[in-house]
Amino acid sequence: MKKRKVINTSTGGLDYYPFSHDIEILRIKVSIHGQEYQDGLTLKADEFYQKLNEDRNLLPKTSQPSVGEIVELFQKCLDAGVEEIFVVTISSEMSGTYNSCVLAAKEFKNQMKIIVFDTKTVCFSEGLFALEAEKMMKEGLSLEVIETRLEEMRKTNTIFFGVDSLTYLVKNGRLSNAAGFVGKMLKLKPILQVQESGKIVSIEKIRTTRTALESISSKVKSYTNGRPYHAYILYTGNPKLKSYFVSIIKANLGLENLYESPSTPVVGAHVGPDVIGIGVFLDHLSIQTQNE
Repeated sequence: MKKRKVINTSTGGLDYYPFSHDIEILRIKVSIHGQEYQDGLTLKADEFYQKLNEDRNLLPKTSQPSVGEIVELFQKCLDAGVEEIFVVTISSEMSGTYNSCVLAAKEFKNQMKIIVFDTKTVCFSEGLFALEAEKMMKEGLSLEVIETRLEEMRKTNTIFFGVDSLTYLVKNGRLSNAAGFVGKMLKLKPILQVQESGKIVSIEKIRTTRTALESISSKVKSYTNGRPYHAYILYTGNPKLKSYFVSIIKANLGLENLYESPSTPVVGAHVGPDVIGIGVFLDHLSIQTQNE
């Protein structure tokens, strides 16, 4: 049997996933005051959000892995006897990592079979694509079949989340429709969505935190429209906000014991420390997303 491997960018949050997997992590980097960290390895989420909460003027920078660094990772796999790799990346609309992986893969076209898949999403939604890919790989499915199934998954998932302000998203250039929101953002609680295009789009402006969280649960109800679905909680550095949201979705959607995934430092660098949201997949997942 061929030796095969799934690789996921660190923004997928698999460093924090409590269940077993054998997925290789491609690290994106975070720079704070000139010091560079590897997402999830030399800088963990709790430490990072503590830094943001201690200094609200801190604006960390991120940098994608270079083509050379990705080539080194692929070479490591090749040296270990790996013959096929399935790479699962953060949305190409949010990072150039996907394109760099595609370029790196060309260096191995006569040595290994490599497919690079753009999830068009981020956070643990991205990680779930990688976990599904690994599960299918263990079932012996070809890389092409895995890619086709993930393409179907990609059409029926989304993330809704609320932020305290758009400061981080606007300054880091990650918000697709920032125009019209910037001047008003200080007094509003924006609701954003990771849409099928892979872009983060601001979809509503709310005056209070409670109303914003109620609106997110309402949007989940509309999106799922009575269909079965899997969901998880995503959050940054505000445990009180997370607990509040958990109580709201339990009351409004009947959801409880959902897996709670911290957004990685690279994600937090772009959205800030006061973010809460929910990732939704319409009845595709067969892996564990609930706490037991």
